[in-house]
Amino acid sequence: MSRIHFLYLPLHSETEKDAMHIPIQTPIPPRQAGQSQVLSLRTEPIPVVGIGVVGLGERGQKALERLREMAHARIVALCDVSESRLEEAQRLLGSSAAARTYVGSAAYAELCQNPDVHLIYICTDWATHVPIALEAMNRGKHVAIEVPAALSLSDCWALVDAAERTRRHCTMLENCCYDSLHLSTLEAVRNDEMGTIVHVEGGYIHPIGDRWTPWRIAANQQFRGDLYPTHGMGPACQLLDIHRSDFIETLVSMDTVPFQRDDFRNGDHTTTLMRTRRGKTILLQHNVVSPHDYTRRYHVVGTRKSVESSDSTPHNLMSQRMDSRLIQSLHLGQPLDIDVYDVAEWCAVSELSRLSLENGSMPVAFPDFTRS
Repeated sequence: MSRIHFLYLPLHSETEKDAMHIPIQTPIPPRQAGQSQVLSLRTEPIPVVGIGVVGLGERGQKALERLREMAHARIVALCDVSESRLEEAQRLLGSSAAARTYVGSAAYAELCQNPDVHLIYICTDWATHVPIALEAMNRGKHVAIEVPAALSLSDCWALVDAAERTRRHCTMLENCCYDSLHLSTLEAVRNDEMGTIVHVEGGYIHPIGDRWTPWRIAANQQFRGDLYPTHGMGPACQLLDIHRSDFIETLVSMDTVPFQRDDFRNGDHTTTLMRTRRGKTILLQHNVVSPHDYTRRYHVVGTRKSVESSDSTPHNLMSQRMDSRLIQSLHLGQPLDIDVYDVAEWCAVSELSRLSLENGSMPVAFPDFTRS
């Protein structure tokens, strides 16, 4: 009879084991004088929300089409680096709704001084989101930023600090939080129909194909990690009530090598796992290069019921709901669905996943952006 031989490895010392389990820490800057939490922030109601749209590429043009139809809203200013895009946007609005225009890479600063503007709606490239948002809040404007709002932890903290100092709303245009299945699942959770939610999965599996932009290529050439986490992260955090009744404590990431693009540092497929203080988990996946049908891999596990689907609501319907809720909340002076702490948490995954990957998939402590 053959025998099975087991290989026993020497045990680590207690000191070594403790060191292996200590997550990588990132700095949490102290709250400065003049700042205070903006949880459930309410601001003065705005009878008609004056909107300044910055960035009039594909995303900006689609936003104009939606916003021009919104009740209690008026597009009063437009900004872009391109004269031709500004002219096209004006034609879209029509002569009866003509907006003031600002042209140039730094023209947003002048727009932010326009007294008729209450909300700066940012649809520029990733790298310019934060400078525009900070200028806007410092000028007393609310901001809504396309995804991802920020790419680094320092930028996440800058948005939090500016919102706390100025008492202005800083939200992110994460339309996946308005997907039909997510909204029905969220309602079921709030009605206690699913029991305790213990695990949520999401992601962004979406080959870019021929739609690569220079700034998106540059990000994948320079960084490893989940560079587009918010489509999965937003719905997951809403279901788990993150930074309200629970907090994410640790994150671990693992990736493949870049098989498809030898000029990329970022792996083809990145998987990120998070655990909350209450012992629940979030799983995110990111892949924009491998041949695959678009999916966000939505999966919610409750103690009484689970939900799973790779289908999704058409993007324009989700965006219409998103814009409608944003304008309604500003009009009524109510808290927004997505606050600045959500923005920071959902975007922080990018740098936190990079830190984990570059340190051999070590766990990384997830910062508490509410500093509670």
